[in-house]
Amino acid sequence: MPGITIEFTEEELSELRAEAKEQGVAIKRLAHGILTESVVRRRQRQKFVEGASEKFAILAPEFIDSFEEGDR
Repeated sequence: MPGITIEFTEEELSELRAEAKEQGVAIKRLAHGILTESVVRRRQRQKFVEGASEKFAILAPEFIDSFEEGDR
């Protein structure tokens, strides 16, 4: 399986080790889970924002036009 190398400070690595120990998982498994969860969450948020922006672009003109000129 392809892999990457990530450098951490001693403090960061110590925190990762402590978290892995608390969760009862290997540090590699913990790091993998953190990274993939973060990427998935960010991509889902981006897709949501893109979809909402597209929907807004479609609905905004009608919404704005429903107000009187002085109320816009």
